[in-house]
Amino acid sequence: MFTILAFVVGVSEELIFRGYLYSYLQEYWSVSDLVSLIIVNAVFGLLHFHQGRSAIIDTATLGIAMSQLYIQSGSLLLPIIFHILYDLKIVLITRKLGMHKTHLPI
Repeated sequence: MFTILAFVVGVSEELIFRGYLYSYLQEYWSVSDLVSLIIVNAVFGLLHFHQGRSAIIDTATLGIAMSQLYIQSGSLLLPIIFHILYDLKIVLITRKLGMHKTHLPI
């Protein structure tokens, strides 16, 4: 189930943040590429506040890396793939630790 969720979240978050919001801020608010990048990834990080302070910082930093992939490639494909793989790491870790048959506390 989490594998499917990783795909859905990876695609949807990249479409929203890198594909839409990044360009929207530039076109309709007339902000620079850099300001757009900072705002988008600050919001991206802050929306993960429920995971704790370190997750906000980690997510914003990850967002900056994915933004760079998007800017340099001109395509959302690389950030989407990277995002999915990043989210799938939890599946790989739980399987490696032998926890895939148990319920993880939420």
